Amino acid sequence: MSALDNLLDSVKQSIVDHVQQGGHQNFDTGGLLGKITDIFSKHQQQNGDRNVIPASRDPYGDPANQRGNVRPASQDPYGDPADQGRH
Repeated sequence: MSALDNLLDSVKQSIVDHVQQGGHQNFDTGGLLGKITDIFSKHQQQNGDRNVIPASRDPYGDPANQRGNVRPASQDPYGDPADQGRH
């Protein structure tokens, strides 16, 4: 099961729980769930079911580690640009 499928299941369950807790009547839960499922399906068709893995599991390695001799910003002799503030 992909992350997108897990997200879809979570969204659907949240809707069902909300409807049951709120005592909503005359609410087309099935219609709403159908629309949401359709949106997720279209996204999956357009973008493919890509299972993105973290860089630590990438067979080619983490691109950030391929330059060699790269030090963290905290060791930069000019300081971390994020700490410089905007002028």
